[in-house]
Amino acid sequence: MSRFSDNWLLDKVMFDYVQGGSCACCGFPHLFAPGGLEGLINAMSDLETDSKTHEINAAKASPWPEDMRDQIWGDRLLLRFKMKKEMKVYRAFLEEVVKNDAASKNIVTNNNDDETNVAIQDAIPILHHFCTTQLSPHELGQIFQLQRSGLTEILKSKYKITSAYAIVFCAVVEQLSNFNHTGYGVDAPPCCNSGVDDEEELFETVLNYSSRGQGFNLVVAENIIEEDCEEEWKVNQETLGIFLKRMISLAGPTLLARAAKAADDDDNNDDSSNDGAENGDGQTNSSNNKPSFRSDRRVARLMIARYWADRLIEKYRSMQGEGVDNQSST
Repeated sequence: MSRFSDNWLLDKVMFDYVQGGSCACCGFPHLFAPGGLEGLINAMSDLETDSKTHEINAAKASPWPEDMRDQIWGDRLLLRFKMKKEMKVYRAFLEEVVKNDAASKNIVTNNNDDETNVAIQDAIPILHHFCTTQLSPHELGQIFQLQRSGLTEILKSKYKITSAYAIVFCAVVEQLSNFNHTGYGVDAPPCCNSGVDDEEELFETVLNYSSRGQGFNLVVAENIIEEDCEEEWKVNQETLGIFLKRMISLAGPTLLARAAKAADDDDNNDDSSNDGAENGDGQTNSSNNKPSFRSDRRVARLMIARYWADRLIEKYRSMQGEGVDNQSST
């Protein structure tokens, strides 16, 4: 068994749970689920038919105790329910950016109350200009850092999840920080249109982890040292563009992107139909009846992207407020 693989994660969670890494009474042992375990799994809108069947069979064959297993699935469902409700926050911000830019240029916008007319994609060049003109490369680089412990703290403090799934999530974060050792391919599903719906995949490929201070990070600023010149920090335009594109996708319409071959399925499905049934890249397949943690890794990366988006939103609004104060004082 290779280290940091899904089989490693499965065993680590069981060991940590038995060692008392979580309080069982903090979970949902009496969660109302008429369909039991199958009802919980079927309620996950980002697992499509094929992977739901696989996950049900894998969960039944899992070495985890039944109460622990049901807590994990209950909190999986709860976490994604809460995260889906937050998508409107990112849409509202992106609409705010577009409207603020139009107002600053004295552009008359549609007074219709229907907010769907706002093209949130227009926020990309506006935010790009803000990042490269209002922030120094060093300031920009400081935004895109997150310690490993910060992710588990978000799960506990923001989403109030402290039961068995917290142990799973902690192990998933450790796996994610060592993802290059797993031999797995990209977790994001194949996008529907090459170069169009690839926000998640591109973000995954530029996401880094450093155990020396930065933790999870994006290299959006680089220290350029040329011969006979002083060091100079410059913005990595490509990486910044990839993040801003990912930021647009945080507004929905789905929590996680879907695979192309599932395009005609229920619109509420968010995830790849291959989740937990990957072939050829070392990930779990349907023949070994082992749970896959691919979907959990995708959620963890989504949480990272949201954390950095929140920091950028805070910086943008703070500086917008300073600009208003300066205008009013003159």
